[in-house]
Parts: sequence; structure tokens; C-alpha cells
Amino acid sequence: MYIRTTAKFTSLQRAAEFHVILPFHDGYPDAKRPYPTLYLLPGYSGNAEEIIFTLPLRQMAAKYGIAIVIPDGENAFYTDHPERADCMGIYAGEELVRTTRKLFPALSGEREDTFIGGISMGGYGAFVLGLHYHETFSKMVLFSPAAEPDQLLSPALQNEPGAVPPQLFESLLGGRETYEGSARMNPVRGVQMALREGRNLPPVWICCGREDGLVGESCLHLRDLLRDAGAAAEWEDGPGGHDLMYWDEHLESAFRFLTGKA
Repeated sequence: MYIRTTAKFTSLQRAAEFHVILPFHDGYPDAKRPYPTLYLLPGYSGNAEEIIFTLPLRQMAAKYGIAIVIPDGENAFYTDHPERADCMGIYAGEELVRTTRKLFPALSGEREDTFIGGISMGGYGAFVLGLHYHETFSKMVLFSPAAEPDQLLSPALQNEPGAVPPQLFESLLGGRETYEGSARMNPVRGVQMALREGRNLPPVWICCGREDGLVGESCLHLRDLLRDAGAAAEWEDGPGGHDLMYWDEHLESAFRFLTGKA
């Protein structure tokens, strides 16, 4: 079942559209309720509709019994800017979860059943929000995550397909000093804070194409960071670039990871 709806959110000071896929009456046996739920974040220049209609998410939801909630990322890197009433991180990591659980009582309210994932920019958002809202999300699935947004926003990558304008670094991430010192925005600082607080890092699944010149090195750095921190990190690569065809090939593997099915 696919539902497209709109609600008002305090974190954004406006209404926002989001999409919900429920594992109900799609040709598979009805999934057991309450449904485990994946909050899936789109990448830069993409939106929810693009990945819903190009990736077989409805089939994965029905086959594995997982509901999927997909907001629009609006090229905001899931950062919070209260000075302009635009807190995309609070929206995606907190208020959207709370709102969808109220609107759709079939969604599980348990941490062990609540996951976060994302593609590219959304993979970055999923990781930092998964660390920040660690009491909400129990697992992460990251498709070619932009794990080092400071590198992604570098002029050195401007000739790569899918490059992000470097002038956005200041407005999105607050500049070099702010970004490097922030456990909320900087994945390295986020991992370090979790370890200082004695928290176990949630299990993470990461995939990235071997020909991905945009975020390939950043994904390897994230994999190594997690392994050095003792996290349960599963890694997949294989041939492919930074595109929907590659993510399509690895989509089912992510759902097997979430459900524990080999």
C-alpha cells in the first residue's frame, strides 16, 4: 500500500509532504503488525517520488514486512537552522517519526523495529541522525553515503557527476570550524562522542560502487572508522557508480540486513 500525504511540522514551521509504503495487500502474505519501519532519506537533487518510482521499494516492503517512510530532503543535508525556521534534522529524525506513529498506528513504536537509511546526502543524514537519535533508531542502511560532506562540497569534486556547489558549505554546515567541532554534523565527532559516552554504536550496513568518484573514498573512510570503533559494520561494494542502477542492485541486501534474513 502506497500513501502520499501532507502534515504540518513545527520543526519546519510549515506543511511538508511525505510518502509511506505499508506491507499490506501487495500480493504477499500480510505482514505481522506492528510493522518495523525504515525512515529512508533521499539524496541531493532527488526527492521521495524519484526513488519510489525508480527503486522497487514497494516490493521490498511487502516481501520483508517493513514499512517505509520517505520525506523530501530539499538539498538541506538534514541540518538544523532555527534562524530560518528550517530544521530538517529535527524533522527527519524526531518529528516525522512521532507524527507517522500517530497517523499510522500499525507502525511499531519500539526502537528495535525502527531503522534509518539514506542515499548519498541522505546516507550522510541517516548516519548523523542515527547517532544523534540513538534512542530511536536501532540500525542504519547507507547507500553510497556522503560521509564527508566537507569533501563533497570541495571544489576538487566539481567535475564529478552529481557534485554539490561548494558555496553551500557555509550555509548548510556552518563553515569549517563549526562543522569540524560538531558531533551532530561531523560523523567522526559523532562516533567519538558515542564512544566517550560508552554507547554501543548501532549496526550499520554500507554499500558503495567501486567506480564512485564522488563519495567512494569517504565511504571507505567511514567503513574503517566504524570498524576501528568496534561497530558492527557490513560493507558491500561491487562494480558501479553513484547512481540508481547501483542502488537498485543492492537494495534487497539492505532489507535482508534489517530483518536478519540471509
